[in-house]
Amino acid sequence: MSEKPDISCLLKQIGRPYEIYNDDGTYQGCFYPVQALYPDKPRYKLRSKDDDKNYFYGISKIKKHCTQVETPETGDIIVTRFKDELHVAVYYEYGKIIHVFRGHTLQIGRLKIFKDYLIFRVNK
Repeated sequence: MSEKPDISCLLKQIGRPYEIYNDDGTYQGCFYPVQALYPDKPRYKLRSKDDDKNYFYGISKIKKHCTQVETPETGDIIVTRFKDELHVAVYYEYGKIIHVFRGHTLQIGRLKIFKDYLIFRVNK
């Protein structure tokens, strides 16, 4: 088992409103918890309004800095399609995730709300 990242920075921000862009114009949206936990990793840049392109582009960026795994641990990135859009979350513990949906706030949810998902562990 690898060393778990300190996700207290995310827990302190539960309730933070959804924002689509960072101050530098890069996409934030549902990537916010990932970017907050791993600020040293490159930011996701929205390439088009085509959901399939964004989904595959997002996964390709995640794969550059992560390894796909089978069982989630605290701090792992969960990637899924939700309503035909790319959605990412950070695995918390005991089947819970930290994530944000458009129009909502950063929240703790249950991983089981997603039918299919991929799990990625950030490379050190």
